[in-house]
Amino acid sequence: MLRTHLLNRSSLPRELKEFLLDYPRKGWSENPNFQHFSEFWLQRHEMFRELSAHLIFLSQSILNKEINEDEYQKQTLRYSSFMLQQLHLHHEMEDNYFFPGISKYDKRLIAAIELLETDHAEISALVDGYEEILNKCITPQETLIYAGNLLECQSRFNKALKRHLEDEEDIIVPAALHYGYRR
Repeated sequence: MLRTHLLNRSSLPRELKEFLLDYPRKGWSENPNFQHFSEFWLQRHEMFRELSAHLIFLSQSILNKEINEDEYQKQTLRYSSFMLQQLHLHHEMEDNYFFPGISKYDKRLIAAIELLETDHAEISALVDGYEEILNKCITPQETLIYAGNLLECQSRFNKALKRHLEDEEDIIVPAALHYGYRR
């Protein structure tokens, strides 16, 4: 198995881009197989990108004294809880249904799926660290105290998540378009 750690990777390894060469991003939405799986799945990915960016914005805002600590705590806990819950469900669906469904079509996809599953484990470890900090945010004042730690953790998580989502899309969408995968 190819081992390329998520936080140390700047792009998908070349040997895992085989389908992407035949199905570049700019043509995805025109492919007749796009609506069956990829469109919904990509919308979920965009939601995770937006939530992650918003959480960073909130932490930067409190550190810049642009919002009050009550609002910061309320929004940070609400959006973090929603994002982490949805991400867990999303990864569960991928690991149990989508990845096995895609990899059965072609042996060349096995190494790519293994890389993505390794990413999920690395993201899970980042989530654990993030939740550890969130659990200390009992009051608005405590949340303010941990705002710098939250921002650091959110930034690291966002970097990993963005890299993973892009790489995952570059593997799964072209394969789904090629084989006509249906959820």
